[in-house]
Amino acid sequence: MLAPPELPQDKPLIVVAEDSHHDRLIIEEVFREADVGVELRFVDNGEELLDYLLRRGAYADGEAVAPWPAVVLLDINMPKVNGHEAIRAIRAHPLLRHLPVVALSTSDSPKQIALAYALGVNSFITKPARFDSFVELMRKFAAYWLTGVRLPQERD
Repeated sequence: MLAPPELPQDKPLIVVAEDSHHDRLIIEEVFREADVGVELRFVDNGEELLDYLLRRGAYADGEAVAPWPAVVLLDINMPKVNGHEAIRAIRAHPLLRHLPVVALSTSDSPKQIALAYALGVNSFITKPARFDSFVELMRKFAAYWLTGVRLPQERD
């Protein structure tokens, strides 16, 4: 069984599951502009996210290549394993079930939002169309998730 990881002490780590290269660049720029002092790691889809979290495949070397995140930002519409499937797997796994997962999607579909919450996301954020609105939203996200709440320090 995997050993419980420690959360990083210097910069909180956010793992972002996002398949769009363009959206990744925007997310990087938004966090840079928001100046919230986080480290971002990107994975391409839900399957790679699960490999990262469970330290499988390319992430088998553990903390060196896959440090434990404070929170996961999860796109819903991705290839291979989509966001809904990924959250279902995360909540079903005893080592991952307490990890904070926030859906970050272009969708504002009530059906997708309801399903995401039913499967166990902690929050659902619709990406704003305007850059400055996105920056302000990520400042609020960081203030809440990285300084305002108490996060688990280890996995079960």
